Amino acid sequence: MKYRIRTSGMGCPHCIARVRKAMEELGASVDSMELNDFTVFYEGDTAAIKKSIMDLGFEVLSIEAA
Repeated sequence: MKYRIRTSGMGCPHCIARVRKAMEELGASVDSMELNDFTVFYEGDTAAIKKSIMDLGFEVLSIEAA
């Protein structure tokens, strides 16, 4: 399933790279990624996505089916 994820706090390319790596470690395929807004393909529970992002210190504003 494809999800659009909106976050707060991803303010630089390094932040984006950290979140991209975390998503790939979950098994998510990152479709597009910009500051605080990205889409992924993921077949698991969205709670895992949220936890992974929050563990990096970023806030998750929304996760919506895209």
